[in-house]
Amino acid sequence: MLSRIHAGPARLVASAAPMALAKRFVTRSMATMVGQCNITYSGGQATEGQGGFYGSGGSRATLTPPSLHRPEMLALETDVQQIAHTMRELDLLEDMLTADQRANEGRVTGKSVELRGKIKHLVTGREFMECLGRLEIKGEPVWGLSGEERDLVKHARYKVTQC
Repeated sequence: MLSRIHAGPARLVASAAPMALAKRFVTRSMATMVGQCNITYSGGQATEGQGGFYGSGGSRATLTPPSLHRPEMLALETDVQQIAHTMRELDLLEDMLTADQRANEGRVTGKSVELRGKIKHLVTGREFMECLGRLEIKGEPVWGLSGEERDLVKHARYKVTQC
């Protein structure tokens, strides 16, 4: 190093650049050793399956929870058939009620009271409500239904809230 300084001013300027790079490298290495970088260690022993550097493959895999198997989000064909059957019965009862009301000019009769009771019992029955509950998640039809089946489930829910 002493020979470079005595070599002259031109040589001194030329040797200053490598010295600055070396100084910057040493400073950067020291900063890393002191912990002034953005790589952090989570602790634990790697042999026990814990610990590791954040951002490594292992830590990324544990940051997001695994997706859960949720079979209740899929429609069951038997539930759709049960709802469709009950809605057909409901349509027949409503047609009978409408015919009775027309025949009696809108007056309440024993038959109309009986039909309304049957309608309410039909759409609020335990089996129907369980099927409808399995065909809905958070008030919306579950996955796997056709457009027609989705409309059926929405209409069935509407009829339940009407009673």
